[in-house]
Amino acid sequence: MACAAYAHAIIKNAGGRGFVYNSMKRSGWYENTVFYEIYVPSFCDGDGDGTGDLKGVISRIPYLRQLGISGIWLTPFYPSPRVDNGYDIRDYRNVDPAFGTLADFDMLLRKAHQAGIRVIIDMVLNHTSDLHPWFQESRRSAHSPYRDYYLWEKEIPCNWESFFDGSAWEYDDTAGMYYYHAFSRNQVCLNWSSPQVRRECADILRFWLDRGVDGFRLDVINFLKTDRGAFHADNPVENGVTRHVYDKNQKGIYEAIREISRVVHAYPGKYLLGEIGEDDLCLIKSYVGDGLLDSAFQFNLGSMEKLDAAFMADQMRRMEAEGVYPTLFFSSHDMRRHFNRLCGKDRTKAELLAVFLLTAKGIPFLYQGEEIPMEDVPVESLRDLKDIQGRYGYDKKLAEGESEEAAFLYARERSRDYSRGMVEWEREGDRDSLARAYRKLLDIRKRHLSLSMGEYGEIRQQDGLLYYQRIWEKEKIGVYLCFDGHSPELPHTDVLYEVMDGNGRTRGIMRYEQEIG
Repeated sequence: MACAAYAHAIIKNAGGRGFVYNSMKRSGWYENTVFYEIYVPSFCDGDGDGTGDLKGVISRIPYLRQLGISGIWLTPFYPSPRVDNGYDIRDYRNVDPAFGTLADFDMLLRKAHQAGIRVIIDMVLNHTSDLHPWFQESRRSAHSPYRDYYLWEKEIPCNWESFFDGSAWEYDDTAGMYYYHAFSRNQVCLNWSSPQVRRECADILRFWLDRGVDGFRLDVINFLKTDRGAFHADNPVENGVTRHVYDKNQKGIYEAIREISRVVHAYPGKYLLGEIGEDDLCLIKSYVGDGLLDSAFQFNLGSMEKLDAAFMADQMRRMEAEGVYPTLFFSSHDMRRHFNRLCGKDRTKAELLAVFLLTAKGIPFLYQGEEIPMEDVPVESLRDLKDIQGRYGYDKKLAEGESEEAAFLYARERSRDYSRGMVEWEREGDRDSLARAYRKLLDIRKRHLSLSMGEYGEIRQQDGLLYYQRIWEKEKIGVYLCFDGHSPELPHTDVLYEVMDGNGRTRGIMRYEQEIG
């Protein structure tokens, strides 16, 4: 059926409620919040040294407020050698001098809260930097009170590999033993079967909660090592590729999450968001609920490699069927920007995806600069390869005997440098900027509770046209998004928002459809 004909079929049948899934209990402020991810090193340079910093974030708070953002997520800003861009923390209770001071952080919190913007911060409890004092003391002596903070073995006990390529076991000359690292060898995994490690991490969380943060985004939280016995099981290898089975979701993980939850939720109104490294919706959901996380990222939809309306509709239905209240995003600091990856730098498609992010059910997470829209930073030579994951891949392929060219091509595909360039604020005022569209969409979302609180009515997709309804009390809003280039013939009555392409054709509509009852 052609896109236009299908649009007519949708309109004809839109009067009935269709199917509506069971509603999910929602009561937290975060479920009505639009978050904006700030990758601190490249968001805004406040002191002119070429690196993003906290003063730069403060300077853009009025912009974020005008845009309509109600929450920000700050990536790590702690003291760090920055082997993995701050996800290797040397000191959990301070600010890296490259980004400012604790006084700057406190000022950021005050300014954001005055603007009605909540602040959650990245917290990395899975591992520390190898320069952290805990690890330096741990490696010094078998009798050190910190020896049990990490995972030491006399011999390599299993075949586990790093998620960055290569063995996850590294020999330390000082200790005369091997230590475990799930990522870089400079990111040493903590031993979460140690009561003292748990107490230390609880104190770290309280330190930032006492300063007034509104919650945490917990990095790779299902990777916590809570079961020393698991080290005796080799991960399966299929067609030369290791499957990560025993090195995550270990026995004891839920109790560890409950301990974290008890600490955080002892402070009223705080938000606990987890990064769960899985694509199984049932497993992701198992980490969310009373006494656990408040929500978790779902990468199934957000990390799709091509724009596919049928896949989007299927994921919407699956998340409904599983009772998952999703996080919605298409870009982050760990993936290529969706303006390149999904839109092929087509501004109309980018605007259609903006409509989806801000009208579909879930918690939207925008990534810095997507509203401009920013493009990927090219990685064209070895000089451009800064990300540790890419560099590990390069070294691995060279060690396997590959040519420098082949090693670089492999590494370039694994690199996360593409989305980490400095935000081009000078482009925000360009006539082609999407920021005006985002501002209008965010304003519409605030004025219509069906878009933030509503259940789904019908969800349909065919021939590139995605249609869904959001329903709240007596309000019903229909969203029509045509991704395949056709111009659906849609009614222009009660239109709240319209997306038009460069040829003046309507490609998307959000419209008020009817009152119920």
